[in-house]
This record gives sequence, C-alpha cells and structure tokens, in this order.
Amino acid sequence: MDEIWIRLSLIAGALLIAGMATMLLRRRAGAHRRHIPNTGLAVGIYLFSSSPCLTCRTAREKLIDRVGETGFEEFVWEQEPGLFSELGVDVVPAVLVVEENGSGKLYPGQPGRALRGV
Repeated sequence: MDEIWIRLSLIAGALLIAGMATMLLRRRAGAHRRHIPNTGLAVGIYLFSSSPCLTCRTAREKLIDRVGETGFEEFVWEQEPGLFSELGVDVVPAVLVVEENGSGKLYPGQPGRALRGV
C-alpha cells in the first residue's frame, strides 16, 4: 500500500513540475499578449473558449459583468476549430480585442488584462 502512495506522489510531483515549466516557458515566449495583424474580424471583443473548460465559464461571467452579454462574441473550439487555428489561438480562455484597422491583441487567460484599455 505504501508503494502506491509513493508512486502517486511521484506522478503528482512530475505533473506539478511540468505545469510550472509550461507556465514559465509561455511567459518567456511572450504568451501574455500577442499581436495579430489581420484578424478578419470586426471591431470588438471576442472570447475564445471550449465547452469543457471551467475557467472559460469564469471568463465569460467576467466579460458579462464588465461589458454586458452583447458586448462580446464567443467562439467555442468545438464549433470553430478552423478559426482557432487561423488566428493561432492555442489556449483557452483567451480574449481577442480587435481594433479599427482589423488588427488585434490576443490575451490568453482571464479577461482582466484585455479589458484594461477598453
């Protein structure tokens, strides 16, 4: 029985280290915000989410609180995988803020940083 707990502890530790390394690499790669020159989308705020994503639900609620239910449009990966690929959205939730010229800034994670300038 002790051997099972040791193995589970080692697996949990490895997963924790892998998660922390991924976060660090994303930060160093500039994953906080990415410029997209031509989004092909109208001016506005867009939420990129996935159906099983629990943090996406929180992001949706925060956007509704801040800009209202009609203040943003949501794209769900299961329904629009081509758009995710086209724009390079590889993490959910993510918020894309599209400007007048069609360019946008993509903010992975919760919408707080994306909405600071809005």
